[in-house]
Amino acid sequence: MSRLAGFVGSRSLPASFSPLVSSLVASFLARGFRVASGGAVGTDQFALSALVDQGASASGVVFSAWSSVSGFPLSVRSTVDYFQGLGGRVVWGPGVPGAPRQQVVSALLGRNQRLVSACSVLVAFLYGASRGSLFTVRQAVRRGIPVYVFLCGGDASLPADLARHCFVINKMEVI
Repeated sequence: MSRLAGFVGSRSLPASFSPLVSSLVASFLARGFRVASGGAVGTDQFALSALVDQGASASGVVFSAWSSVSGFPLSVRSTVDYFQGLGGRVVWGPGVPGAPRQQVVSALLGRNQRLVSACSVLVAFLYGASRGSLFTVRQAVRRGIPVYVFLCGGDASLPADLARHCFVINKMEVI
């Protein structure tokens, strides 16, 4: 089985970073990795779209917090359906759409932990405050897997205790 590269990050990552995400997805695929995301909007959606656009859905995995496609954001549902129809794998979670906030947060954090547990490398795109992404980076650092963090603006930052364990790229704008 090939190695798995997890792509995570801000839900508010500007669309101008989509080509960078796509390029990195292609680079990992070319090196024999499969690619995983969480299926949210922003970074996750850019990675998922890159898999579909590059005809590599069968090399992708979406870790869902939800028990059905109706839990995905409306703007991502059709992409997830299409991805799955092309041979992409969805690992369903226990979350139920519309559940109380505490259960939703638990489902999302559990999804991130499952993703990190399956990955051999993590690529994170931070834009602004992103507690979920920082949680995921912290989980990857604890597991001892390589973590590449792109600081993409919007006052994105990485706490010093994490930064010393990650490869940090200050990418405030796409060149």
